[in-house]
Amino acid sequence: MNMDEKFIQAVLGGDNVRVKRLLQQSPGIAQVRIKQDRLIEAIPHWLYVGDTALHLAAAALKARTVEYLLDTGADPSAENRRGATPLHYACDARPALGSWDPSSQAETIDLLIRYQADLQHADRGGVSALHRAVRARSPVAVRHLLKAGARVDGKLGEGGSTPLHLAVRSTGAGGTAGAVAEQVEIVRLLLEHGADPTLPDATGKSAYDSARNASVREILLVRQKPKKTVTTGQPESRRSARHRRPRA
Repeated sequence: MNMDEKFIQAVLGGDNVRVKRLLQQSPGIAQVRIKQDRLIEAIPHWLYVGDTALHLAAAALKARTVEYLLDTGADPSAENRRGATPLHYACDARPALGSWDPSSQAETIDLLIRYQADLQHADRGGVSALHRAVRARSPVAVRHLLKAGARVDGKLGEGGSTPLHLAVRSTGAGGTAGAVAEQVEIVRLLLEHGADPTLPDATGKSAYDSARNASVREILLVRQKPKKTVTTGQPESRRSARHRRPRA
């Protein structure tokens, strides 16, 4: 069985009436896997071999369709050939793209997590949902993942980059150029949830070493400053004299 074009368009449109009718006609279609990589230009997002209808609905941020598919037995842990799950796809939407809807993205992520999607799951490249959200420069996705308990210092594959490393660097991802305000917000969110700016990646560089934006470097520098030692203000010789054992 293939995932036909009618079903794909119904999912993309968030048309649950049509989705329900098509599922009644072919109950197994929700479990069908994509058999060939293809670009869905309407989102835009690539679908890869092994993707399901839930992957598609999550990528399109169609929260009501995501909920309906989950209610009818769709697997929130389904992996495509790259090891990516629907939660990975829900974190790919980028604020700079016109299709991004922050409230729908938040609801989609929360639904997947409520249905036991694995927050810590990494794809075959070692990329977690949090890595994806940071790379996409989506503060909404980052906030909801961290609130749900995503590992803040998980390292990315062989490069060893933490989410904070990705946050301070230029991602090179389409739709993220110029997203400085989002970048700064994400850096703050990660730090507030305990990200360690001194952790090195595989090359030995910390997040501070990798940062190029002046505002980001300042935020990291403040976090790295050592705490001041509290003293009594009393000269050392006087403090020592007070606690000196008297002579016999």
